[in-house]
Amino acid sequence: MSVIIATLLGFILIGNVYGLVQRMTGQTVFPMFLGFGKAIVVSGSMDPAIKVNDIVLVHKVPQARYQKGDIVTYRSDDYPVTHRIQSVTGDIVITKGDANDAADQPIKTSDIYGKVVLVIPKLGYLLRWLQEPLGLMVLATGLIAIWESDKWLTLPRGKKDKK
Repeated sequence: MSVIIATLLGFILIGNVYGLVQRMTGQTVFPMFLGFGKAIVVSGSMDPAIKVNDIVLVHKVPQARYQKGDIVTYRSDDYPVTHRIQSVTGDIVITKGDANDAADQPIKTSDIYGKVVLVIPKLGYLLRWLQEPLGLMVLATGLIAIWESDKWLTLPRGKKDKK
């Protein structure tokens, strides 16, 4: 069990460090690690399907596979937006937040980072903290502690001498 937890925490740590470096160096505002990206929802534009502080997990898919009804995350004025596709005509896509009255400006399929494949409610609070330097240190320390405690718990115990 500790190996599974350590592996999961390791992927989270590597993904967070990768994302932090990508954002800090200005390479992208939406890092994709192994074809997946994550975003913490900061507005209620997709309410009730997706709420503020939910996490959306986005997977990059071929541009030709986007269709009406898909929830996608796309580039808009240098920040990611997660909305539902209203229509696709060639490489032009119209999106709209479920709670919004009007559709967004048209975008190209090349502006789409990927399709939302998972929504994790309210985990955004924790993820924001884990993306901070202190949170990364705590995550790394926890990973090391789990790894070392597993070794410590499996050490053979010495027998007491009987006199």
